[in-house]
Amino acid sequence: MKLVRLLYYSRASREISLADLKDVLDTARSNNGNLNICGMLCYDKQYFLQALEGEQKALNELYLDIADDARHDEVVIISYDEVTQPSFPQWKMGYAASSTQFATLLKELGQKDFAPADMNPKQALTFLQKMSKFQSEV
Repeated sequence: MKLVRLLYYSRASREISLADLKDVLDTARSNNGNLNICGMLCYDKQYFLQALEGEQKALNELYLDIADDARHDEVVIISYDEVTQPSFPQWKMGYAASSTQFATLLKELGQKDFAPADMNPKQALTFLQKMSKFQSEV
């Protein structure tokens, strides 16, 4: 079984409410649990940044469904790599919202605002890994 990590970002196609975000996370947690996929999501300033980790075939199929979701567009893959172990095994889908830690970490990575398009793969993964320590309840 080949374990892979997919990092991508996308732009919300409309204003995302807390209820929308809760729906996204509830659906992701249910689907990911069934597929043995884990990951981490951040959302701010109309952008999503997400890491997904799991068995290659299941993750590829899930990504195709995610890419078709009408709640976002401009879906861009940052990286797709084989990994030996997941970075987010404790999260079917972790989530961290904008916060003091969020802003501090962006500055540490040389970012002024949350702009995933300006992050290289290492910055994006580091950001998600560090933000996974500051889970938000939604």
